Amino acid sequence: MLVTNKFVFGHLPRSGGTFVSEVIRKFFPSAHEIGHHLPRALLPREYSHLPVLGTVRNPWEFYVSLYHYVWPKDAASILVSWMTENGSLRFNGSIQNLLNLGVNNERLDVLIEMLPEHVDYGTRNIPNITKETTRKVRGTGIGYYTFRFNHIFGNADDVFFCRVETLRQDLVSFFEAIGAATDELRDYVLQSDKKNISDHLHYSTYYTPELAELVLVRDRQLIKTFGYVLEQACSVEDGGPKPSSIEDPQQACKSSSEPYR
Repeated sequence: MLVTNKFVFGHLPRSGGTFVSEVIRKFFPSAHEIGHHLPRALLPREYSHLPVLGTVRNPWEFYVSLYHYVWPKDAASILVSWMTENGSLRFNGSIQNLLNLGVNNERLDVLIEMLPEHVDYGTRNIPNITKETTRKVRGTGIGYYTFRFNHIFGNADDVFFCRVETLRQDLVSFFEAIGAATDELRDYVLQSDKKNISDHLHYSTYYTPELAELVLVRDRQLIKTFGYVLEQACSVEDGGPKPSSIEDPQQACKSSSEPYR
């Protein structure tokens, strides 16, 4: 979480936060981090009066982004080893585990056992969810992305959200709303090169119909709140039908670059 003298930025993983953080550090000299992925509930009181900025992305796209980021980065990490069941599962099975976080008590217990009792939010590249926090998801029926969203933002009714899909425009709108937009800032946000791009196929091609439906069920509230839909790579981009969803999508119609992390 970054705080400035004008606003607070809550960093939801895999949702454009790297780009937003870079912009904030560049244009707001007062910016400083008070905790990596620190939840809003732990925001110090002296910053509680400030407006809160957040980011969010299409849940179907989030799971593809997460999988392609954490799997090659550290296969031995807690999240990867848990969701892939020590490397025995690929995309379909791994995402099922993430989506059934608030449903499958047996798998939830395995994850809780792996997590720490306490978190030092000043340290990066560690699990930033505690056993106690994760226990609260039991029986909720929600998926991993909704769980992380709720953990970071809590009651998010007063948060200004930038959607990854329109991140640059939304970010400029926020800065204008708080009276902090300058021509230099606008130009940088709207015209600078994309950050942390990674090539992978359009997210829709990774889903079977059943897995896509499970995202709709488990992350229903986020999808409803932000109006997200499962876009089809070929039908949207090329005017043609989408191929069958596949576990290892070698026959997908088009690649896609992920613009933000």
